[in-house]
Amino acid sequence: MQTFENTIEQSAFARSSFQPLWIVGLGLTVFAACLLGIFSRPFGMLASVWPANAILLGLLVRHPSLASPAGWFSAALAYLLADLLTGSSLGAAAILNAANMIGVGVGYTLFMRLSTEHRHLRRPLAVLYMFSISAIAGGSASIVGSIAVTQYFGEPIARAFVAWLTTELVNYVVILPVFLAMPALADRERFVPVAATTAAAGVNPWPIISLVLSCVAALLIGGPGAIAFPVPSLLWCALTYRLFVVAVLMATVCMLAQVAVASGILHLGVDRLAEATLTSTRLGITLLALGPLTVASIDAARRSLIARLSHAVDYDFLTQCLARAAFMARASASIETEKRKGPVFAMMLDIDRFKVINDTHGHAAGDHVLQAVALTIRLALRSDDLIGRLGGEEFAILLVRQTPAEAARVAERILTAVRALSIDLENGEKLSVTASIGIADLPPAGSGLDGLLSQADKALYAAKADGRDRIRTYAHGIPETDPAAGR
Repeated sequence: MQTFENTIEQSAFARSSFQPLWIVGLGLTVFAACLLGIFSRPFGMLASVWPANAILLGLLVRHPSLASPAGWFSAALAYLLADLLTGSSLGAAAILNAANMIGVGVGYTLFMRLSTEHRHLRRPLAVLYMFSISAIAGGSASIVGSIAVTQYFGEPIARAFVAWLTTELVNYVVILPVFLAMPALADRERFVPVAATTAAAGVNPWPIISLVLSCVAALLIGGPGAIAFPVPSLLWCALTYRLFVVAVLMATVCMLAQVAVASGILHLGVDRLAEATLTSTRLGITLLALGPLTVASIDAARRSLIARLSHAVDYDFLTQCLARAAFMARASASIETEKRKGPVFAMMLDIDRFKVINDTHGHAAGDHVLQAVALTIRLALRSDDLIGRLGGEEFAILLVRQTPAEAARVAERILTAVRALSIDLENGEKLSVTASIGIADLPPAGSGLDGLLSQADKALYAAKADGRDRIRTYAHGIPETDPAAGR
């Protein structure tokens, strides 16, 4: 099932007024990738590196709105122009690139049958699914492509099929994960507090240093086993970095290995570079890539599960505000950090006559009110302010690095926004609500969170006693009426 964030991202992409530009950009990207593959041909007809199909498939899977008739036409035209401009005949270019399009089409159809989590390599078996789809897509293209190679270039059909299939397979396996694992735009805001807790305190450079050294060792030592030298370092990277970073490192190493073998920079211990050597190298690189990718995929699934569990523990399910224990812990830590720099403000907010709402309209209506009010409060706060649901209809807010006047304006802004709410009920009625707020400040030499919240709570009760839908502040141990309140 597709996640809400990915649905929003794809919908926004599809509605973009720049959609024609994205279609043109798709064609230009495929064209550039084709030229890269064409210029990598060390001998014969087939390229040693052909990234175009994997790049096109990755873009279409990540942005299905590009898989429109215009998008497919743009890609097909790019394939054709790249071959024609580099000297291919029209007939050969047409049938060879028809094979490319068939392979991408088969791969796209199969990928779109997977769940979003599997498409993004966030499940333990996701890499196996990706490999299977890549093999089917590559095989589909190879059937047509090998016939074309036999007809136009006189190559034996079996050799042409194997060369085409291994080229397709290695490029899909090493390039596709970069696109599939690329973080969605909405992911930057998902579970931000959890990410801060679970992420490493700093970036560990040693796995990358180890990877560079292993690649240098492969070039210096050479031999048939040289392509496996980076594997331990890649496994270290897979256990250290995020999936997308691992996918980028894997693609970089594997593509460079293919180029190094094809150009003779990486000596494999043979007198001359035969097609069989390239075929074996491609298969070896493909299979070696699966191990680190699988480790990184499983680690991504583990991180995602931990993030979801932590979010479920730390956040109130109904309102998505911090749960009581999480708010108290984070607010206490924030006070210890900020109280030496200036005053810290706490607000206690209570929805007025909430029991009457539940008794009159039912608990489902009360839940709608809680959700609407919580969202309204969150939208009125800054990213470093804290809000927690302490229980029932009572919310606590902690403000830092603000002046008393600014804190008062925040409280007034919240009350004004709550008054403006019009909440739709299931029976078609619209419900308006109000709230009361108590404010207390913690001076630099003040005590901890419990005392601050106790003062804010007393101010809240004063606001309710004075008629509700207003703000009261606490000062010098006595609830004090806010001059601007009561309107």
